[in-house]
Amino acid sequence: MNITVTKRSPQSKGERKKSMKLGLIPGSVYGKGLEPVSVDVPARALVAVLTAGTGMNTIIDLTIAGDKGKHSVMLDNLERNPITRGFVSVGFHQVMKGDKVTAQVPIRLVGSPASVGTGEAVLEHTLETITVHAQPADLPEHLDVDIAHMSVGDVLHVSDLPHNAKLEFATAETTAIAALHYSRTAAAVEEIETVAVDDTAEAPTADAVPEAA
Repeated sequence: MNITVTKRSPQSKGERKKSMKLGLIPGSVYGKGLEPVSVDVPARALVAVLTAGTGMNTIIDLTIAGDKGKHSVMLDNLERNPITRGFVSVGFHQVMKGDKVTAQVPIRLVGSPASVGTGEAVLEHTLETITVHAQPADLPEHLDVDIAHMSVGDVLHVSDLPHNAKLEFATAETTAIAALHYSRTAAAVEEIETVAVDDTAEAPTADAVPEAA
């Protein structure tokens, strides 16, 4: 993906707000052997990166207007307004050939346990992304893990994800990814049925009722 940005000169708070209203987000380009450069980034370019299949892990060919050559970079330190979700600032970290990068890879749960379909159980997805180290070209768009076989009480961990020599997990292998719990509705129904059975068992039969004197 190609992005062109422009160098940004020092601005007052008012000037920054005006630029952002025009769709220009303050950013910086940095990395090993590179003097940090302040830039203005078109907001639409950030949207294009984030909606690409690789999202934050997209390798970008970045051109700084007026400079020769391109920089191979990845999005870094993307800040968004917590209320409007608008872009506030962004960093571009230069990726050097041969260097590994640290990235967040989404974890995708594949399939559905039968007990979830019947309402007996509820699936809890506790880890949605995982931190990995890898060459940029070896970063997967996502990691899939099959959950169709899970039974109530089962827990999947990082160790259950697909592993390969090109991908190093920074998250502990024992970290839980997903768990299958008995649903509250099912538990409530079982409790009601249990109480009903107990009440029936304790109720006196006709033969057990004493005759009136």
